[in-house]
Amino acid sequence: MKNESPVSTLSRTRKYVDRSTLHSGELGLVVAEAFVRGIRHIGYKSNIEALAELVDNSIQAYAERIDLVLGYADGGSSAKPEQLAVIDDGHGMSPDMLRFAMMWGGTHRENDRHGLGRFGYGLPCATVSIGRRFTIYSKLREGRVHSVSLDLDLLDRGDYKNSSSVIAIPAAQPAALPGFVVDAIKRDHPQGWKSGTVVVIDKLDRLDWATATGLRRNLVRHFGVTYHKLLAATAIHVEGEQVRPIDPLFLDPTAELHSLDDDRAQALDPLTLSVECEDGRSGDVTLRYAWLPPTFGASDKTRDAIGMNANKRFPIIKQYHGLVFSRNGRVVDVQSRTPWTTFINNDRYIRIEVEFSASLDEAFGVTTAKQQVSLSPEMWDRLRTAGLSKAIEHLRSKVRVAKAERQGTAAFAGIEACGSPTAPGVPFATDVSDVTSNTEFERSGEKDELAALLRTASEATDPSFALSALLRRIDRRMSDSESRVVAEYQRLLRGWAREMVRVSSLEETQDLPSDQHVGAMAAGVTDGILALQHAQSTWAGEGYGEK
Repeated sequence: MKNESPVSTLSRTRKYVDRSTLHSGELGLVVAEAFVRGIRHIGYKSNIEALAELVDNSIQAYAERIDLVLGYADGGSSAKPEQLAVIDDGHGMSPDMLRFAMMWGGTHRENDRHGLGRFGYGLPCATVSIGRRFTIYSKLREGRVHSVSLDLDLLDRGDYKNSSSVIAIPAAQPAALPGFVVDAIKRDHPQGWKSGTVVVIDKLDRLDWATATGLRRNLVRHFGVTYHKLLAATAIHVEGEQVRPIDPLFLDPTAELHSLDDDRAQALDPLTLSVECEDGRSGDVTLRYAWLPPTFGASDKTRDAIGMNANKRFPIIKQYHGLVFSRNGRVVDVQSRTPWTTFINNDRYIRIEVEFSASLDEAFGVTTAKQQVSLSPEMWDRLRTAGLSKAIEHLRSKVRVAKAERQGTAAFAGIEACGSPTAPGVPFATDVSDVTSNTEFERSGEKDELAALLRTASEATDPSFALSALLRRIDRRMSDSESRVVAEYQRLLRGWAREMVRVSSLEETQDLPSDQHVGAMAAGVTDGILALQHAQSTWAGEGYGEK
């Protein structure tokens, strides 16, 4: 194209206009064939998000049961499906409504803010993003099954054009359901299929998974999270397997994976705020918070959740990492960035959900495909003012403390309580069964001092005494030959002590919020412990071991 002359370009555009207006002087808003080809690439993250659009429609049709079933070619492989169907037992559609359901924007719920759908794009966009042909079958109660199809190959050939060369959806006709759908209905609706809708997709040329097993496994997991708040009213099955709710915060005791083992998610109080937008719309936003023990994703709790030691929770922890956004009870997006922070791998164990009503779609920037949000600056400001940024830091400190306690480092023990907004100044913790006070601790001698400082929690000592004990130990170990090494760590520890005293005094005068207090304490403790451990290894390496 770069060598094409302006004259040649103009010639091509003239021919295109002549060809397009050959049969009619009127122009529609879109060129239908090009529109359909382009809409196949609307940008669903995967087939799963596309199929969720069909599930949304079924839920809004008051379905009590939704089944996703696969069809295979006669004599073909059972590993890869040839057809895919979503079956529901909702109220069904009339034959006339079937034609509108095929259209982009054809919905009686256009701009409805009470359910899951809104734009009328879900069914046609989702189906053509997976295969080149789709058929809608529907039945009203006491009525017959009717169907209508759209085949992209026939569309390209011009078979859907009427006498005016306008592409028209054909009228719905009485139809028989495909055999694999009939088999599924007999199995899953033994009392009969009284009403509902079936969407069948075939000519599957854009499946993300090479095998039916991979597709089924990922659908069950994804739908379990996406619809975890809605599954009590509507049962969803994938190839006969019931989808169980999976709360991405792991707080719902009735949800899958909540009670996988003895580890439990720890909740913070939720917060609901009312939001009024400039366009006059208003709605509620609810923030839910939780943090997870560092062993939450591991099978063997003595090792990290890596490789074969990752349990069934870990894929959810990893995939839903960041802020989980839910619209009218349905998960629509997960974002790992805010204007003020980015969620890193260490933040996987903090869990936050932002639940909003569809009346706030514009403020949250909900996309047509309902798989992404793009918050306005004003909405981010509202969330931050409501305490989201402070909550993130508070959750981070909880996880930091839990990780340190797991490592068995006593200097971290008790920081969680110390950092609690409702319990400032709780004593620093050690666990020495035979030492019950600072005085007894001081009398116990150098060896017991260190043992006490390196063991886990009780409330025997406060921070200032623990630090003094560390410094006294370093003083006892000093000699001319090791003074350079030890002096450096003594300096670090004294700095740590001063910082903890400063932080405590600021908190007492209410100049430092509790969540910042926790962060500063935890960071200071981390530096001090690393310094002590480094000093110990250095002493041992240079021959300054216990005498």
